[in-house]
Amino acid sequence: MKKTPFLLIAYFVWVSETRVDAYLDPGSGSMLVQLLLGGVAGAAVIMKLGWQRFKDVFRSSKAKQTDPNE
Repeated sequence: MKKTPFLLIAYFVWVSETRVDAYLDPGSGSMLVQLLLGGVAGAAVIMKLGWQRFKDVFRSSKAKQTDPNE
């Protein structure tokens, strides 16, 4: 596959960029904080579930048979 068309398009996109005057309002900042905290909470839940499955793989079958919780 030729890289020439892609590089040509990328060059024209880069050259045609214009300056944008933008700002972040306080709502954007709080949304970013919520996104970060939600990601951390989600990662913690996934890690907890994954750790349980990891421990179950290495648990012996004898321990599973005599487990009084089940």
